[in-house]
Parts: sequence; structure tokens; C-alpha cells
Amino acid sequence: MGLRTNRGGRKAAAPKDENVALKIKLRGQDNVPMTIPELREALLEAARELKQYETDYRAKFATIYLTLVNENGEPVRINQSNELTIFSYRSAADDLGIK
Repeated sequence: MGLRTNRGGRKAAAPKDENVALKIKLRGQDNVPMTIPELREALLEAARELKQYETDYRAKFATIYLTLVNENGEPVRINQSNELTIFSYRSAADDLGIK
């Protein structure tokens, strides 16, 4: 058999030491699981931290992995696929450049 080439597929992943993805870690105090309101506040704080970069940079994409647990600390699924896809919101004012 001949060598296989990657035709039209995804690019090979960058080695870990060359990965330029920004990693944001959210943790509960003393590693205790966060409540959903605490998670929301932590995500908002991360967004506030990123605000300083909004004029110079864009996010190509973001994937957030959450391990949700019940009151007994057992992992749970929120739906059959255990996945949510949320698209950014653009208003007509955004499209027209109105502030």
C-alpha cells in the first residue's frame, strides 16, 4: 500500500507545546462543585477579563466542557446528546454599525 495523504480533511493538530489556544479554568472554592449561579458569575468574570482584548482580537471559536453533577456528586446529562450549541447574537444595529 502507498502512503495516504490528508486530502481536504482537517489540518493536523498542533503539538501541545505549540498550541496557542487560551485556556480559562473556572474552579469552585476549595474544589467544591460550583452552583449554576456561581458558574454564571465565573463565566461573566472571564468575559470581563477578556474585554481588554476586544478591539484587537476575535475568538475563532470556543468550546466549553462542563462536568455537571447532582446533589450526590454523580455526573449527570442535561439532554440525550449532553450538548448545547449557542450562536452569537447579531442585531440589525450591529449589521448597520449603529451604536
